[in-house]
Amino acid sequence: MSESGDGKDSAAAAAERRRPRKRAQLRGLAVLHDGTGTVDCRIEDVSETGARISVNKGRAIPQNLYLIVAGKETAHDAIVVWTKGQEIGLNFVKTLQLEMQFLRRLKLERLRS
Repeated sequence: MSESGDGKDSAAAAAERRRPRKRAQLRGLAVLHDGTGTVDCRIEDVSETGARISVNKGRAIPQNLYLIVAGKETAHDAIVVWTKGQEIGLNFVKTLQLEMQFLRRLKLERLRS
């Protein structure tokens, strides 16, 4: 993960994006690819190709992960492209339907707790 302390302003960063992001404010779950670990997160904004999420202070997420969106039957295979404090920028590699059994189980467990 890289710390984005290069002084880029948000307008310049937005110009580099391929797709505009929409403000989301959704609950999310970052999941290790093997399903052995999870981190609760909030999806701040999202586009077809990526998202900006935030995690609680002191929490870290892996470089490669699944991002499960609460209330949706999809997950995104994602990679971390930047971090700044508790905010993390993700690039979506591909979008998956929650037919992968362990992802569906993790989502249901989290939403019940």
